[in-house]
Formats: sequence, structure tokens, C-alpha cells
Amino acid sequence: MIAKSERFELRLDAETLERIDKWRNERSESLSRSEAVRQLVEAGLGRPEDDKRLFQLARFNVLVAAKTADPAVKLFPDSYIYAWDECVYPLFNESAHLHEPFAEQFKVPKAMVEELSKYLDDRWLAEDVPSFYQLESHYDVRSGHSEWGRFKLIATCRYMFLHKLFDKTFWDALLRGSDHPSEAKGITRKFDAAKDVYFG
Repeated sequence: MIAKSERFELRLDAETLERIDKWRNERSESLSRSEAVRQLVEAGLGRPEDDKRLFQLARFNVLVAAKTADPAVKLFPDSYIYAWDECVYPLFNESAHLHEPFAEQFKVPKAMVEELSKYLDDRWLAEDVPSFYQLESHYDVRSGHSEWGRFKLIATCRYMFLHKLFDKTFWDALLRGSDHPSEAKGITRKFDAAKDVYFG
């Protein structure tokens, strides 16, 4: 379906118009000035599908580098590799910058990682760490109407664990007793990029 367009008036100086005309005439004699301006604006802003392609290319490069690197040479911290693998925005990897242009492309975007980490930090400081099931209840995961799902919570908590946020007491409390699903046990599992990274 073609998106509905709106009429928009734009006033430009003669020099800019001359540059636009030169640009459009180099491409096609039949290209109208308004279509040339539309194409230039689209190229300047970028298209969502281009952002997704660039994100996937960056992700592929990080994961290939991590998976094939000599184990003695640590290119990236485990938390950073894991975040790219599971598409969790690597908020706490401040020394790396490759992810920054893609804040909204991750399945767990920057705002969600910030919000969850703040909530958990507040509960930790209050010495009232929730169990994993309580965390799911807080985010209303079981209703099916939350932006959080079980696997997004698990992946984001695992990213924080691999980045060494909080302490052992915190993680033991989150995964205490039987107050968590069996798959949440993987949050504190050892990470090995060579074995754990998949290109899915």
C-alpha cells in the first residue's frame, strides 16, 4: 500500500535550487524537481530498512570477530558479545561505540535496558531483590500485553550478570528456590563465545 503524501511548500534560495537541478539532471531528464527533493531528503534521513540492514551487518561482524578470534586475544568483553548475539542493547559497555547508532534496532532497546536496570538497582539498594517470577509479575509478562517477554527478561538479566552488575547475593535472590522458570537458570551460566554464539 502506498503511503499517503501531504503537500508541503518549501522555499529555497537560487543557489540551492541550482544545485538540486544539477543533481536531478545528472540522473534523469524526466526527474521532476519535487521528486529530486524527495529523493534527497530520503537519502539524508535514511530509510528504516537501511537501518535494519546496517544493524544486521554490524551484528554479523561483531559475532564473527568474537567467534573466530584467538581466545588469548579478547576483542570484546563477554557481555558485549552476548548483547549483540541476543539483540540486547549493550548499555553498560561504554568503551565500545559500534552499537550506539542502533539504539532502536535491538530487540531489547536502550530505553528498556535502562528501565530494567534502574528498577533492579533500586530493589537491590533497598535490600528487597525480587525473585524472577516477581520480576515477571512486575512487568505483567504473563498477560501477553507487556513489551517484556520472559526471554527478553532472561537475556537482559544475563547481559547484566555477564557485565558483573550486582553481586552474587543479588543473583542468588533473583533465582532463589523454585521461584523462577528452569530456563532462567541460564542467566548465571558461564559464557563461551566460540560455543554459545549462533548466527540466527
